[in-house]
Amino acid sequence: MSERRQLAILAGLSVGTLTCFGWLLVCPHRGDCLNALTRFDTWISAGTTIGVPVAAASLAVWLALLSLQLLRLEYRLGTLAKSADLPTKLVDAMSRTGVQGVRCLAADGPAAFCAGAIRPRILVSEGLIDRLGPDELDAVLLHEREHVRTFEPLVRAAHEAASEVFFYVPLVRWWSRHRLEDSELRADRAALDRLGQRPVAAALLALGRSTAIQGAAAFGGVAELRVAQVLGDPLPARAPGLALVAISGMGVYLALQVASCLVQAAHRLT
Repeated sequence: MSERRQLAILAGLSVGTLTCFGWLLVCPHRGDCLNALTRFDTWISAGTTIGVPVAAASLAVWLALLSLQLLRLEYRLGTLAKSADLPTKLVDAMSRTGVQGVRCLAADGPAAFCAGAIRPRILVSEGLIDRLGPDELDAVLLHEREHVRTFEPLVRAAHEAASEVFFYVPLVRWWSRHRLEDSELRADRAALDRLGQRPVAAALLALGRSTAIQGAAAFGGVAELRVAQVLGDPLPARAPGLALVAISGMGVYLALQVASCLVQAAHRLT
């Protein structure tokens, strides 16, 4: 998440908090409201009162975003042109690796990805099949089969939806990115254990900068970490920065302040 977006989130939450407290200052019952906000038992009561509704609302929004993402992905998959017959090279690769259910896209550019929520499937383009040798194509299929095994498209969409719902906690988006990197490294290890370094490295070279439709688990991506793993180099430490942790903590605090303030205001209005 960019620094500008982080600051915008904090600014928005701060404005909401200040607006709510400003309303309480002019409220006829401001003394009772402000006193209630400073009492621990009131916070517990407010937490009990708003905790379940807020959790339910967050879950509902998360499910709505997740469903929308999956429907959009399925629609885009339906618009892709599929080859009528599987190329011989692909059939041979499926036989060698034992990977089944692969579909071929009628496209000249190199592309390979796994998509689909309940029944994930592997799609590779004709351009990729023409470009790669047998071992490299095997590496791609083994990599994508690992994504199928772990239902990666669904899991990835769920994390992305969570990062949108909890936009005020940048750590959620960082964790989503961190988990995506781990999934790609794990899928590469499945190919490395079977074929060794050279085919995986060659496939990375061919597909490292390729793109796929949003929401799919594509072979290309996080190239630096994946190259380091193929070469046997130690992977760099991946930990959130102090600024990210601080902003996330402040985001949670301000969100709780806004929720508590709104509960107090609604209680006084009824």
